[in-house]
Amino acid sequence: MAEQTEDAISLKDVQLGLDNGQFTLRKPTSGKSDVWESFSCIIDANGKKLPFVQCDKCLKVLPFCSHKTGTSGLRRHSCPITKGQTKLAFTKSLLVPEKFKKETRDKCVQFVCQDIRPYDTISGKGFTQLAQHLVDTAARIGKFDVCEILPHPTTVLDALLQQTYGQKHIEKRPFCLQPSITLMSNLSYIQEYMGKKIIFVTDRGANMISALREYTRLNCTAHILNVTLSSAFGTAIIEKSPEIASLLTDVKKLVTYFKHSGQQGKLKKSLKQSIETRWNSNFDMLNSVLEQYEDIASVLTESNNYDKIGRISISTLKLLVSFLKPFKEATDDLETDNTAPSASLVLPWSVRLIEHCTSATKDPLLSEIATVCVTRLKELLSADSTSSHSVHMLYKIATFLTPNLRGLRMLDERGRQNVIQGVKEMIEDLKFDHAHDEDVEPTPAKRPTVLHKFSDWEEEEESCGSKSLDVQIQEYRTMKLELSSQQNILQWWNSNSSQFPALSNLARFVLCIPATSAPSERAFSLCGRILEERRSVLKPSSVSDILFLHGNLK
Repeated sequence: MAEQTEDAISLKDVQLGLDNGQFTLRKPTSGKSDVWESFSCIIDANGKKLPFVQCDKCLKVLPFCSHKTGTSGLRRHSCPITKGQTKLAFTKSLLVPEKFKKETRDKCVQFVCQDIRPYDTISGKGFTQLAQHLVDTAARIGKFDVCEILPHPTTVLDALLQQTYGQKHIEKRPFCLQPSITLMSNLSYIQEYMGKKIIFVTDRGANMISALREYTRLNCTAHILNVTLSSAFGTAIIEKSPEIASLLTDVKKLVTYFKHSGQQGKLKKSLKQSIETRWNSNFDMLNSVLEQYEDIASVLTESNNYDKIGRISISTLKLLVSFLKPFKEATDDLETDNTAPSASLVLPWSVRLIEHCTSATKDPLLSEIATVCVTRLKELLSADSTSSHSVHMLYKIATFLTPNLRGLRMLDERGRQNVIQGVKEMIEDLKFDHAHDEDVEPTPAKRPTVLHKFSDWEEEEESCGSKSLDVQIQEYRTMKLELSSQQNILQWWNSNSSQFPALSNLARFVLCIPATSAPSERAFSLCGRILEERRSVLKPSSVSDILFLHGNLK
């Protein structure tokens, strides 16, 4: 391969060529020096090698001419990416004999089969760090029985709790949520809490509804929003809104063109394609085009393809993005619990979305779509027929137990009174004691005085624990709110549990109920996706072998 002279091109031109894709990188095939483990040659469009190389770690371009300087200049390169040294190190690490590699491979096979773990477990960062720690420990103290160093599972759990709550010693249980299950994962755990104190949050699948018919089951709110949009943008509805249908078709074609023509690299952000199974994918697609509308138009003008965006109405695009944005925000809020328990957000978002869609029905372009959204939201969110904004009472109570939203201003007076009555009935039904939680240490008894002889004449002092439920609710609704931005809702209830013992117990039970099953499904499906990928390429004989090993490697 011929090599150009350094005078023919500058370092700046080389860097620019790499950035715009004019030049490519290639590992040398003839050089034997170990320096090439960290550098790549730069090749022009004609396949000729330029007198420059690039560091694989920091991506810096350096001049290099094999017949002038050799590799000595490259060895002196100070790479900022390589921590702990000033120059690149090309010495190879100690080679592990092939015999030990084979033994390790066999042990890994035994591990994943006997414990039924995903194959990717051995490449996980945490597993790698643990293995390296054991190797380093053995290097320092010599051979030892690994059982002497591996902690018991309960020890790991205690350490995890201490790190989570930032305490060196956990002497008593902190104010935490009562158990609430979104997926049936542990049979013994469910059997222990099955009954009134277990809440299931699932999609609306017939199998889930049938299986949990005898228990309290709530619909996943994120699934409801997705179903609502799927209905509104279904073929039958879209055909009644030709301008919206045309816009979606043109935007899909535009995104497809950019992804298939290689023009995507000229934009700052990747365009998103609409996928039927992905939630809010229409919004993601339309918004990705709207955010880069000018840049897209510029790229298409240069390639004489402006008509691909020229037929897209910017005003209609903005209108549809504005309509779909609240659905996206609601889904994101309901799937996370970083700032507030998601259960308390179901009622506010339901009312807000219905109001938003009702207002949109007045727009001629959105009328058909918005009308379907209003109808479906009311249908899917309703737990009874007493209110136009009816959601399950548990979610209404969760909103009431959120101090900032305790006034339930999104409901009318009748709706607010229904929630208050629901709070009372739930506390009585679940047998929540009006007194202090059992975890709170009792106040030490006072030393008797001479006045105790006349105790039958003393004035009785009302304690916080003896407050009636009506008094607790009234004081909670009318108290001056002091909820700082740094204090979350659970911390607030922990701080005020002595003043509102019955309500704080109810808060522990209700606020743990998730608005959606999506986060739980993602957590449980992570391992499942990995196994599914492996199962798709496994031969029947391999499956049989794995099951045999699992049954016999005891």
